[in-house]
Amino acid sequence: MRLLLAALLALSLTLHAEDNDLRRELEHTYSTWRSALAAHDLAGWRRATAPYRQALTRNLIISQKQLFPDALFAIPMRPPETSTLHMVKVEAKGATAHLVFFGKVDLGLTEASEVPENLLILKFIKDKDTWKFDTTRIINLTGAPEIRAELKNNGTSPYLNEPELNPTGIVPATPAPCSVPDRIGVLQIASVGYETRAIVNGFEIATVTDNLEQHLVIGGLKEGENPIKLQIKPTTLPEDVPRQLEINALVLTGDEAKPTIRVYTWKPEGTTAPDALEQVIHVNKLTLRGL
Repeated sequence: MRLLLAALLALSLTLHAEDNDLRRELEHTYSTWRSALAAHDLAGWRRATAPYRQALTRNLIISQKQLFPDALFAIPMRPPETSTLHMVKVEAKGATAHLVFFGKVDLGLTEASEVPENLLILKFIKDKDTWKFDTTRIINLTGAPEIRAELKNNGTSPYLNEPELNPTGIVPATPAPCSVPDRIGVLQIASVGYETRAIVNGFEIATVTDNLEQHLVIGGLKEGENPIKLQIKPTTLPEDVPRQLEINALVLTGDEAKPTIRVYTWKPEGTTAPDALEQVIHVNKLTLRGL
């Protein structure tokens, strides 16, 4: 029995040491990334940022007809400092990892005294043998005061075991670079009772499940034909919630009098949605009059 307890204790200490090593490495990566962003150091930002996130960030900027890397360093929101926060979880799965903090996550957008206590998730991707920073997510706990109280009083909560707070182990494919668009476009996806994946001009736009969302079209919309592919799966809904599926493509005009023009709309005929759909978003003089 003593040998078993000793073995279990040794295993626990080993796992704790591994967590500490992982935490130190991830915190160093985030600090390096944060410093590079503050210093407008493009080379440093590239060294600290996962290739997937580098490509996605560039594409998002180019798709809005902004200059890269100028727009990268012009974001008014500053990356939060973590030294004033309480680290509540560190975990790695495959080539992905998360650091989760609780406290006043200050983005520099409001007075420090007005910053609420929320959860901050820092996500990382392993590139070869080195952890690189991926992205940040803040979970607003205003609607969950019981979770906020648990974290504040005990430093932990069962909520920390939810899938959204755990790394997936899946590294997304690095997207190809997009070109400057003819038109800035957005896709409105109403997908309630469905999981809908949308691809426009070969670029992944979004997967929306039981929600209404609007997403920037990566690479924008070209003058002429823009192929759109939808992959649709039904989800389980309560009996009193109706299914809804509708896709709209809008051109952003930059004109205050008429800021958007709808150039494409689709919803299934009848009550059954197809598993897959391939159509074309047309951008021309006719559709630019609006649908």
